[in-house]
Amino acid sequence: MSQDYEEKRSFTRMRVETTVRFSVNRNSDITYEGLSRDLSATGLLMQADYAPPLGAELHLEMHTDNERLPPFVADGEVLRVEADPAESGKYLISVALNSTQ
Repeated sequence: MSQDYEEKRSFTRMRVETTVRFSVNRNSDITYEGLSRDLSATGLLMQADYAPPLGAELHLEMHTDNERLPPFVADGEVLRVEADPAESGKYLISVALNSTQ
């Protein structure tokens, strides 16, 4: 009996669509903006105009519309970057989360 790929995940992915601000290498003053697609305990999929290099270390911040909730802040490593087939000029970026703050 075969199992669907989603069912094999160790952590559930949640569909989360919110703005993500990120920088490549923690020391960089340049920030980029993207849109989160889904989030799990160990990873993030986001869409952005900028395609960071594979293996790049990212510093990420996601804010919610709820002022009571602190922003989600994490560091991660770029695992995969591919052109978004649904939207020209956009990239889908998979990030393995290293730590959250």
